[in-house]
Amino acid sequence: MKKLFLGLLALSLVLAFAMPAVATDVSVSGSFYVAGYYDDNGDLLEEEAGAQGSSSAWYNTRLRVQTVFQVNPAIQLITRFDALEGYWNSPGGPAEYAAGRDDDNIDFDRAYMVFNSKYGTFQIGHKSGGAWGTVFCDTEDDVPRMQWSKMIGGWILGAILEKAAENDQGTDLTDADNDKPMLYVVKPFKGGMAGLLFVYLDYAGWKTAGFDYNCYLLEPYVKAKFGNVYVEAELDYVWGTSREWDDGIAMDDVDRKALSAYVNAKFFLGNAYVGGQIAWVQGDDPNTKDEDETGLSGSDYNPCLILWNDDQVKWSGQNLGHGPTTGDTMANAWLYQIYAGFAPMKGLDLFASYTYATADEDRGLQDDEIGSEIDITATYKVFDNLEYMVGFGYFMAGDYYKATKADEVENDYVVMHKLTLSF
Repeated sequence: MKKLFLGLLALSLVLAFAMPAVATDVSVSGSFYVAGYYDDNGDLLEEEAGAQGSSSAWYNTRLRVQTVFQVNPAIQLITRFDALEGYWNSPGGPAEYAAGRDDDNIDFDRAYMVFNSKYGTFQIGHKSGGAWGTVFCDTEDDVPRMQWSKMIGGWILGAILEKAAENDQGTDLTDADNDKPMLYVVKPFKGGMAGLLFVYLDYAGWKTAGFDYNCYLLEPYVKAKFGNVYVEAELDYVWGTSREWDDGIAMDDVDRKALSAYVNAKFFLGNAYVGGQIAWVQGDDPNTKDEDETGLSGSDYNPCLILWNDDQVKWSGQNLGHGPTTGDTMANAWLYQIYAGFAPMKGLDLFASYTYATADEDRGLQDDEIGSEIDITATYKVFDNLEYMVGFGYFMAGDYYKATKADEVENDYVVMHKLTLSF
């Protein structure tokens, strides 16, 4: 027994002296915010309609923490979680869950390794996906993927294999997964960069519904600054077959072909700037039943405080009206916006914009005017890591929200403020 004790003691001493040699450096970063909203008329319906045309007010919050474990100069393990994302003192329940809010006290989103070698950089695990090029058509999410990239002759080349859905486990559906292999190239240059992403949507999981789904995405973008002018643009093109029915199923095949496009230009004038942007997401033509022309869109593109704003829809709900919703992502629409910003003093930024939007495809019963919006925000840096933002948005709803000519819609306005701590 004494020998065993001495042996364990010696082993402990060896491990204790060896620990500094294999120690892992750990760095932590993240953010914490508290936001308050007052939404006057989110459903866009007239107050005379009884319970419709109601207002709502609330506070919501989120803590986000990212940790990087530097195992050695070539290897990292990166994790991220969100906590307490929800209303202040909300009772929760089915309604809160149905609106897409995160009811978990701690929601672990990411855990992936990064290692560098002479053959390139590899990133493997649950990590960020859905973001490419500009913010247009992006919906950043946490996805399982394997990613490789390498700089060759001034070009960044990359490949990604992402698992969109796993359908094999516990079933006999061998090779019935939804996979997203991708290839990309990025060219940095003085004042900006340009890139091209190719995605193959190999969604074999739809076999259980009796059809094949095979589509392709091509997404070029450019970002460039020339003197006092900054320009960014992106084109998103999807084509292929979204419904190729199996033999014996009396259904028409559906081809997939759609475009989305965006350009944003900004001109700097000392401590001020002016700019404008145009965005287009193609709508599906109701007269072509054998074609799906629905353009790509994404929830990260938030051009307004109310219209197509993911945060607003997530916490307040969609702009309903009598007809179709506009939701949290731009769809079937043209957007035109002019904006200006000014920094009158250190730490203070003022911003104002005017936006006008129309539908790309008229649905027949409604007019194609979605509406216009005026937004004003002021952001003040209290400290280097603490900023306070106040905002006001006024949305003038168009006849797109009507189902019949006799329907009435009312405008909506939002007043909000947000305190954000970054660390």
